[in-house]
Amino acid sequence: MAVEVKQAKSTEQKIADRLRNSGDGSNPNVHTVHGEGPTRVHHNIHHAGHYVQPNTQAKPSDGRVASHPESKTQGSGGNP
Repeated sequence: MAVEVKQAKSTEQKIADRLRNSGDGSNPNVHTVHGEGPTRVHHNIHHAGHYVQPNTQAKPSDGRVASHPESKTQGSGGNP
C-alpha cells in the first residue's frame, strides 16, 4: 500500500496563494483589481454573447445599400 505524504507549504507560498485571483483560469473579458494587499478585490467580468471590441463596432451610415448584380445570380456552386 502506497502512502502519500503532503509537504507543508512555505509561509510565502501560502500568502501568495491567498492573494492570487481565484477566477484567473476562466478567461474573463475584463479583469479589474480594486485595493492593495490582503484586502484587494478581483473582479472578473464576463460579457453575455458576443463581446464587440470598441475599435470594431459598426460605423453609422446614411442607410444606402450597394447593389451587386453578380450576387443575385445563382451559380453552379462549383460543380460542373
